[in-house]
Amino acid sequence: MKKTSRLLLLALGLACSAGIQDGVAQQAPADGTWSLQEAVAYALKNNLQARQSLMNQNLNAVDLRQSKFNRLPSINGGGNYNYNSGSYQDPVTFSLVNESSQTSNFSINGSIPLFMGFQQLNTIKQNELELQASEQNALAVQNDITLQIVTAYLNILFADELIKTSTLQRDLTNQQLKRNRILFDAGSVAENTVLELESQFASDEVAIINAQNQRDISRVNLMQMLNIPVGQGFEIEIPEIPEPDQSPVLMNGDQVYDVAVQTQPAIKAADLRLLSAGKGLDIARGTYYPRLSIVGGVSSRYSSTSRFLTGRSTVDNGFLKYEFYEDEQGIEPKQTVFLPSVINTPVYGDYPFFDQIGDNIYKQVGVQLNVPILNGLQARSNVQRAKIAQENAKLDADIARNNLRQTIEQAYVDALAAQRKYVAAREQLRAAEKNYRNAELRLNNGVINTVDFNVIANSFRSAQSSLLQAKYEFTFKQKVLDFYQGKDISF
Repeated sequence: MKKTSRLLLLALGLACSAGIQDGVAQQAPADGTWSLQEAVAYALKNNLQARQSLMNQNLNAVDLRQSKFNRLPSINGGGNYNYNSGSYQDPVTFSLVNESSQTSNFSINGSIPLFMGFQQLNTIKQNELELQASEQNALAVQNDITLQIVTAYLNILFADELIKTSTLQRDLTNQQLKRNRILFDAGSVAENTVLELESQFASDEVAIINAQNQRDISRVNLMQMLNIPVGQGFEIEIPEIPEPDQSPVLMNGDQVYDVAVQTQPAIKAADLRLLSAGKGLDIARGTYYPRLSIVGGVSSRYSSTSRFLTGRSTVDNGFLKYEFYEDEQGIEPKQTVFLPSVINTPVYGDYPFFDQIGDNIYKQVGVQLNVPILNGLQARSNVQRAKIAQENAKLDADIARNNLRQTIEQAYVDALAAQRKYVAAREQLRAAEKNYRNAELRLNNGVINTVDFNVIANSFRSAQSSLLQAKYEFTFKQKVLDFYQGKDISF
């Protein structure tokens, strides 16, 4: 049973995933006995890798929202407050002063992108593709986790079957040992016969212990995948699997591939990332284009050295006499004029902080154009990187398809081999059963002894075990092809 392929396990695991969507409770069973569906459902909810894949999906959703928000205006505010001393230029009057003062400056600036080389639009499309790819990747991770759960679950079932077979073999050996000890005591058989049976009995005991260890290890592995403490009780249900048809109709591997390539999440994720890489190339090429934005801002300032003009002080000094002369020597007066003499002196008061802020408001709005000319060939290098990333994404998609094709081809070959193995095991059981029935008659008539009968009975039990294993192997491998064809794979 250890030779059961990963594909066959995946089929059953995905069957369990389908059961989850039908409403299987994602909680630990109250009686402590787990069905395969319950184990898979619980793991997909509590397994750390499954939860981490959902976190990656949430991050991509945040990136998508942010790329859409980047089209909105950008508004930022700022300010400063300074204590000045010595000689400096006043930020309000722009005059050179030499005294201590406090100054402040406040501003709000904004910009609206008009054209960014289609980078914003392509970034949104790329993030949409990345989000879809992460959703498919989360499904692929769930399939992998399901596979691990089913593998551990089946290992427990196989170990239980191995324990039963080993126990039956030990009991048969024990019966033979007891009978031959009696015969040895009676002098009918040699001591060597007893010693060989004792050695065989010890080997059967070791086989039982190994099978029990294998079951315990598989149980621990399953509990750890479920994030359940190992110390608590844990049992699993044993599903009933019907006898398979001896002559099933297996679809050709190419036909199965044509169906599977349209549905598998790993293929969808690879294709979406290839499209995303194409958008990444468009984004890189966008750096060749000019950028156009509307910019604007509002600012104001304050200085403690600023004063507010509150009025003027006037001093009347009477009249001043002015004489105008006609000759150049100033000897002959021509006219005398008396003019009033008045001195006006400005009077300043405190200039409050908020009054200065309101009076010194400065507004601006304009259009900003950036034209890339030469930036160390960074745009060209980014385009080359994007092209390489696109080629790599194409290779990843081809590899995913190639792996899927090889997986399906192997599954098809395995299914055919398992079918032949099942038919041969069934014929072997029929022959072993006839031999067993005949041996019963001969034993009852005293034709053969008990040792010979036990050998024939043991062969019959071995044939039964071989048929059981062949049935599981055949059923699982056939379900692989059913899964890839989109058929119902429930039992």
